[in-house]
Amino acid sequence: MKSINYRLRSLLLWLGLILTIAQAHAAGVAWDSLTPAQQETLSSVKDRWNEFPPERQERLSIGAERWANMTPEQREQTKEKLTRYKNLSDDDKALVKERINEFRKLPPDERKALRERWRQLSPEQKQKFRDRIKNMSPEERRDFREKRKQRRLERLERKNN
Repeated sequence: MKSINYRLRSLLLWLGLILTIAQAHAAGVAWDSLTPAQQETLSSVKDRWNEFPPERQERLSIGAERWANMTPEQREQTKEKLTRYKNLSDDDKALVKERINEFRKLPPDERKALRERWRQLSPEQKQKFRDRIKNMSPEERRDFREKRKQRRLERLERKNN
């Protein structure tokens, strides 16, 4: 199975964060409570809005708000990433969802540290990392995940002692 583009994984981790926040607000969102910008973004689903489960309404409203605050360049990048995700095989989509779930299970401080560590990398460092992961064999990728898991466990042990 081909390696998933690391940028796509980053986007999906971001989406996982949105999903986590959305689950915390399961009361639903009234269409009239959306901002005009959110309503414009979500206009294609207006007629079905009340049929959506509260969690989906919350996810969509958060996504529409985020979309409204993006620059045109960020919007284009997001469209490209979503298109790549839609074109993934079912197996690759399942892998992405698994990674999102793994990220959600991390303690909040560790998620924050990982996001911060990623933000501090230069664009060249990020690309080098993506290329490294992309070019790994399945065995190398498995070893990489195991080493990463071991380092995480060691950090937790040090933290708890």
